[in-house]
This record gives sequence, structure tokens and C-alpha cells, in this order.
Amino acid sequence: MRKEVITGRWGILMVALLVVLMQASAAWSWFGSGKQKAADDGMMPQFTLSSALDGPNFNSETLKGNVLLINFWATWCGPCVEEYPDLMRLQKTFAAKGFSVIGISTDQSKSSVVKFIEKAGHNYPMVMTTSAVTRSFGAGIGLPVSFLVDRKGKIAKRYYGPRSFEQFSKDIEGLL
Repeated sequence: MRKEVITGRWGILMVALLVVLMQASAAWSWFGSGKQKAADDGMMPQFTLSSALDGPNFNSETLKGNVLLINFWATWCGPCVEEYPDLMRLQKTFAAKGFSVIGISTDQSKSSVVKFIEKAGHNYPMVMTTSAVTRSFGAGIGLPVSFLVDRKGKIAKRYYGPRSFEQFSKDIEGLL
């Protein structure tokens, strides 16, 4: 009888461990291994992604020659939501000088992004990521993560976690 109780507890533990491993595997396949693949040659990976707002697909080539802040984010990510107004302010402040923020949502559905934007507003391109694009940037699992790209397409700086308008501005101004 004692053996059955232990076996039952071990069974529950094994099922729980299996569930955790499956979730980790799913996260690994979606976000990639976290290796800095974009750093291989230092250049921003080229991409074409669907608009989060049902507009035409967005091709990164359309902003070639501009300074870009590529921001991976999600509507369910508290730090991403806190950072969002500063990203809109950056777009408004520097757009006339050849700068653009590109929001790359990691949300599973466009509808969550649309609902968020309807409330918060938006003034820069917003697209939906794919696992291939996330991996090509080496964005990893944590959000937000941003990549500052110079006019030649080289990744000048990576930001893991949220940043303020002032922190981003200093680096952007150095590239304009």
C-alpha cells in the first residue's frame, strides 16, 4: 500500500515535469535559443511581416537608409506597455530626421494588438512577428528587447528590458 502512494506521487511529479518541459520546448521554438544570431555579421536581418493593423505587409527594405529602433514587445508584457509612450514620443521627435520605430509584436493574435492600439494610439509601423524573424534577431525570451540600427543597417546597440525616452534619445541622436 505504501508503494502505491509513492508511485502515485511520482506519477504526478513526472506529469508535471513533462508539462514544464513541453512549455519550455514551445518557448524555445518560438523565441529561438537566445543566441545572438544578428551579431554574426552585425547587420540587421531583412524581413517582411504582416501588419498588425490589417494593412499591407511591411518590408524592412522600405526604411533602408534610416536609423531604426526595432522593438520586440507584447500587449501582455507590463514593461512593454510602460515603455510604449516613450517609443511613440521617440517617433514623433525624430521621424523628420530619418528615424523610425518598428514595433514587432510577439502576441499570438492581431486582435490583442488592435485593441491595445485603439486605446493607446500609435504613430509607427506595427507588425506581427514570426518565430523565424525572432530567431534571426536573436531576440531571446525576455521582453521588451530593442535593436538600434544605423543608416547602413548595422545593429549599433541592443537593449534588454525597458528603456526611457532619455536613454534611447541619447543613442539615437548619436546616429542621426
